[in-house]
Amino acid sequence: MIIDQADVERVIGIARDAGELVLSMQRAGLQNVSSKSNANDLVTEADLASEQLIRDALAADFPGVGFWGEESNQLPDEESFWLVDPIDGTVNYAHGVPYFAVNIALNKGGETLLAITPALPSGTIYWGQAGEGAYVRNGGSDVRLQVNTLQHLQDSLLSTGFPYTRAETADNNAMEFAYFMPRCRGVRRMGTAAIDLALVAAGVFAAHWEGDLNPWDIAPGALLIREAGGRVTDYEGNDWTHANRQFIASNGNPRIHASMVEGIFRARTLLREIAPAA
Repeated sequence: MIIDQADVERVIGIARDAGELVLSMQRAGLQNVSSKSNANDLVTEADLASEQLIRDALAADFPGVGFWGEESNQLPDEESFWLVDPIDGTVNYAHGVPYFAVNIALNKGGETLLAITPALPSGTIYWGQAGEGAYVRNGGSDVRLQVNTLQHLQDSLLSTGFPYTRAETADNNAMEFAYFMPRCRGVRRMGTAAIDLALVAAGVFAAHWEGDLNPWDIAPGALLIREAGGRVTDYEGNDWTHANRQFIASNGNPRIHASMVEGIFRARTLLREIAPAA
């Protein structure tokens, strides 16, 4: 599947329309907020409306391309398909925290071809295309994204997230968080992996790690980071694929990425020692 700039602009327009919809629904007052897997895993009527808007618009503009959205969660049969998180950071959104996003990626086989992430409510658009770079659009112009050049963990600002099941299992990222916190400049937990990954691509964070996420959470940001010069792997240091629910994203500096892999290994070794059933 070949994507040209006109296609990029169409998808950016669809993502922007979805963002405007969820913001308008938030301003009107959310009427239906419910739980999915547990009390921490929320869905609102805006998640459903945003996904439907995106699905319908993409189907009209790109017939024959499959669709895999968080809320419908039906694995497509098509080789080329859209991965969509209609609101990444629903808990933030439902509580009025101004840090959430729409996340869209186009995939063919195991490769991500296009990534679009509007950060909300600011409206800043992060987008990238395989082989063509990653960019941020704030207003009308695009600025190319570039990861930072930090070389040491102690100089680095990191970001992470915690799973919805954090109250149900010892494998909840607490051990990893405790390991990295005293060894870096700081760790931020913002609640929206889509924007966190965009900020790695933009050079704000030197690295982000997280476990128990879905491909619609990771794929757009992974493309942004790789196109900006960074690296995305699983916890063992192998290149990240859609099958991986755990990942490390970094500025690609070998020392920093190796420190992240080593730190997670040490933290998880200790976790297994104190909670062998985890």
